[in-house]
Amino acid sequence: MNMQLDLFADSRDVLLRNDAISALRARDQPAAIKAHAKLLAEYPNDRFLAPIERLLEALATPTDRLTHVQIASIASKRMEMQAAAAHQLFGAGHAQEWLMPLWRSLAERVAGLPFCAEMPSAHAAPMLLKAGEWVAVDQAVASIPAWRRMPQTLAWMAEARHAHSGLAAAWPLLIELAWRAPTRFSELARRLNAPALEKLLHHFETEFLTAGDAELAWFPAWALVVEPSLAKVLRQVDTTRGDAPERTFQIVMQLLDLERQGRHADLIDNRKRLRDLHPELFAFYMSSR
Repeated sequence: MNMQLDLFADSRDVLLRNDAISALRARDQPAAIKAHAKLLAEYPNDRFLAPIERLLEALATPTDRLTHVQIASIASKRMEMQAAAAHQLFGAGHAQEWLMPLWRSLAERVAGLPFCAEMPSAHAAPMLLKAGEWVAVDQAVASIPAWRRMPQTLAWMAEARHAHSGLAAAWPLLIELAWRAPTRFSELARRLNAPALEKLLHHFETEFLTAGDAELAWFPAWALVVEPSLAKVLRQVDTTRGDAPERTFQIVMQLLDLERQGRHADLIDNRKRLRDLHPELFAFYMSSR
């Protein structure tokens, strides 16, 4: 009997803790506040009090208008702490689901704020990305002037397009991102869960890449050599910078057209141009011809 009573006493904190966590998971703020108060009164040193408090703060519904600086602070600090608390209380899978409404709500509060290049996290687009609102991300990014010229906004749009329309829709933007910000392209490509892209990247990195992420700017031209069928979707790529990786990509695109048309004299001239721009890529191209 005494052992049972001791066992019950030892599990009292678990019961109170579970009451609070269950209420939070159901987003029942009054019940969560009551359960938290009981846990705090009886077990003031419980290690779960802090994450429960963070999520109680998250369930509050502030209505005040926010500045870029305030939003950037919330997005980078407070939401990070709340995400950590949700992972601790609910586990990774349920945490992400629980956090989505918070990001959606925060995005609604900043919908009128213009994009600030110095504080990109203070825009609705990255919040909508974390909320899984892909079409809304597309619309939010499209409203940013010159979004296709900035790596951050270009990456947001590429991720959203992939999520709501598939890899074919995202390819042109991913190619442009590889030119503008190779490291950011590398990070995004590995996060997209796009097996065809991952396979190409792995092939490129193991058989062609020699000097780190910077060389990923040459990935678009290389990918065309390996997968000529990509030419159809990559004709939408914006090639306005005119640097060597872009020019190489354009030459490979022209070579594929000339091969299909059987224009051998023009083929020779363009192959020379490719050899002058990137001898290794030229050798790789010729090895498959």
